[in-house]
Amino acid sequence: MRIVNKIYTRKTLCLTLVMASLSFFNADLSASSAESKSQIRFEVQALTRTYTDKTSGFSLELPKDFRLSSEQGDLLYFQSPERNGTMIVRTIPGLSLSTVQSRLRNGLHAESITIKPTGSPETLQLQGAQGLAMDAGGSMQGREIFGKLAGIFGPDDQGYMVLIGSVRERWIGFQGTADKILGSFKVIPAQPGFEHERWEYRLAGAHLVHYGQQGNYVSGEVYAEEYHFCRDRTFRSRFNAAQTQFDGWGQYTSSTGRKSKGDWRVSYDGNYAYLTLANNSGPQQIFALSENSGRIVMDSTPFQFATNELCP
Repeated sequence: MRIVNKIYTRKTLCLTLVMASLSFFNADLSASSAESKSQIRFEVQALTRTYTDKTSGFSLELPKDFRLSSEQGDLLYFQSPERNGTMIVRTIPGLSLSTVQSRLRNGLHAESITIKPTGSPETLQLQGAQGLAMDAGGSMQGREIFGKLAGIFGPDDQGYMVLIGSVRERWIGFQGTADKILGSFKVIPAQPGFEHERWEYRLAGAHLVHYGQQGNYVSGEVYAEEYHFCRDRTFRSRFNAAQTQFDGWGQYTSSTGRKSKGDWRVSYDGNYAYLTLANNSGPQQIFALSENSGRIVMDSTPFQFATNELCP
């Protein structure tokens, strides 16, 4: 029995070593067995979400703590509050091999952003695209940023400038993740008219919370409104209110609450995005969507992000 336990087939040994060593940040990419390749794909899918932008014509794999936080003109901002990580994608039609290097040398400039290259260019071979990447640094909203700046181009005059970085003190630990994000970039056929999918990506898996006040005779935080948007296009919402009223002689405190659930979807009418909530019981609700300083605004109410524990 002892001799039998020490005998391993080649397949069993390979699978044991792969299962023991693989992780999202330290995958053994040199493994050649079918089992190792399947395990790598499983690990990546477990920790990332695919962002596909049909309108701009690209897709990539993002860690689940990254979210699309803002759209400003031709700039898309993705951020991870947990790791102080940032990704910016700028669409530049007509970018090519002859122009990408000069674009990189000029850096990335926008409102409150100045990023300049600090290293030598390296070649990128991506799915459906190619390009160059350079180490870069600069400032964003008054904070020092280190990262990778890339110029990527594909067929049909599609081109992109991509910055992936973090604050100075986090860059060393974040650099491996940045390389994986950049390496997953794919160029796909551009199909204008799918802007609503950006809002769907923002909301799917989000937990939005708003605190406020109501009434004239109220003290303190009096109501909380929150929404859980699940990736299967269902939602749950809750509204809680507490009022303390003063009548000149004393005070009276009351509280109310209501819950609802159903399905959600995003649609466009012209240049405006609308969120529709189809409640299982009760009337349908429609909200105009916008964003302000990284917060999602439903009609005129700004919501902040919270941890989604109902349907992460």
